[in-house]
Amino acid sequence: MNRNIVIIIGVIFLAAAVLIWRPFDDSGPLEQEAGYRQIQPDFTATGLIVRVYDERGELAHRIAAEEMTHYSPIGLTELMAPTYILQLNQGNDIWQVQAEQGSFYADNSLVLERNIEMTSLTAAEFIERIETSYLTIDTDAGMVTTEQPVLIIGPDFTARGEGLRADLHAQTVEMIKHVETIYTGRRNPSDNNE
Repeated sequence: MNRNIVIIIGVIFLAAAVLIWRPFDDSGPLEQEAGYRQIQPDFTATGLIVRVYDERGELAHRIAAEEMTHYSPIGLTELMAPTYILQLNQGNDIWQVQAEQGSFYADNSLVLERNIEMTSLTAAEFIERIETSYLTIDTDAGMVTTEQPVLIIGPDFTARGEGLRADLHAQTVEMIKHVETIYTGRRNPSDNNE
């Protein structure tokens, strides 16, 4: 009796496994291919500049790229060699961010990748340049974040760390994990009394 129960349970288990696994999919190759169709871009443009204005009608930022490919069904614009410029104070450029590639999403977030250089365009800034390999920018809020290694360069120092949060509107930068800072200290030409 016990042996019959074990065999019945084994048969039920085997049948359930076959039904879940379903190696005999009866859908044809055209039906399978339909599930994997690639989305076609709405347009591809070269040398395009996108200007975004704030609620007062003033220019807030610009995004330029060597090539832009836009996919409206998924709210994505792929960017090759993008440049993002944030503008404040009646059109004064304050930050420029360049990368090898990027993605601009419908929620106004900009993701930049590879060889990113973020440069201050304001004279006499404490931070002149930031370098990293991956960066996310909330273009509405002017917030920049990364968890990748960063290099921050100023007129008298170089700082290395892991991760960064920056508020471009408030002009604040916070390094998440500091690794090292090297102070160079520039010499004043009048100190050369030798």
